[in-house]
Amino acid sequence: MKRTSSIRWRVFWRVFSLLIVTCVVTLLLHDLALWLGWSALVPACVAFVLCAVVSLILAQKLAGLNDNLAAAIESRSLHQAERQTVQLRGTIYEETAAEWQTALQSLQNSCFDKQVEAGHHYATLTDLIRMIAKAVDERTSYLRGHSDRVAAYSADIARELGIDSAQTERIRLSALLHDIGTVGIEDSIVRKDTPLTPEEFEIVKAHTVKGASILRPIQAIGDLIPGVELHHESVDGQGYPYGLRGEEIPMMARIIAVADSFDAMTTTRPYQAAMDPEYVLEVLNRLAGKRYDVSVVTALTSLVKRGSIVVKNTRTPVSFSQQRVLSEVV
Repeated sequence: MKRTSSIRWRVFWRVFSLLIVTCVVTLLLHDLALWLGWSALVPACVAFVLCAVVSLILAQKLAGLNDNLAAAIESRSLHQAERQTVQLRGTIYEETAAEWQTALQSLQNSCFDKQVEAGHHYATLTDLIRMIAKAVDERTSYLRGHSDRVAAYSADIARELGIDSAQTERIRLSALLHDIGTVGIEDSIVRKDTPLTPEEFEIVKAHTVKGASILRPIQAIGDLIPGVELHHESVDGQGYPYGLRGEEIPMMARIIAVADSFDAMTTTRPYQAAMDPEYVLEVLNRLAGKRYDVSVVTALTSLVKRGSIVVKNTRTPVSFSQQRVLSEVV
């Protein structure tokens, strides 16, 4: 109501000013009209026309300023709002522009506060995920650091493939949780240092579905589930748990599959010594297009070759001409 009254008051003064100017111009032209023999109405008409033209020009200019203000409001740009507030000072749109600037500044401050709050929540979530991953890996001494390494390798591969930073972070977090389903597997199987029986291997294979079931009720991390549930799928359709093939497997899962296998083969396990990274790359490239995605293996190979990924082992790695069945190794 206050703003409407202010605008009406300004409009009144502009109309009043126009009338005053018209009267002044009429008086100035009166003597000239008498000298030229014109009618007394001529000065008034001329004065009115001149004032009308000037008013029209000013109105058009004001309309242009109004269009600029509307554009600034539509763009939601604080910079434009500040500029329009300066340009519209002394016009009927001054208060509108100032109020829009104030509202936009308030909105921006609120948005910033929400971003800070979201950042704190995200940091808490990632810390929790890291803690869970560490708890899973600590069940056996040889798996310590496994999830952290797989997450780091996965993120590096994603960046190498040109995947955007937001999705790369999702892939990293999913890789941290990729083995969470093993919490539902008995210690006697997880810690076994001899080859698994076919029955035991079937139990271990269920960790992908178990992991997805653990995460599914948590809506905030639902987009991490594909990497957890499908990282043992194979591009030729021979993987588990669903036998997906090729593009049916999300890129997130294809990346984690390669990173997981690379770490498993380059670290010491009860059933194997750590293999030389160069040899592991040979194995992965032989299986590219069958077990693994070609582009993912190529990205990992490039990263290792140029030293962006360096494998750190506590003992000297060895190469093997023959290894156990790959499904048992990884």
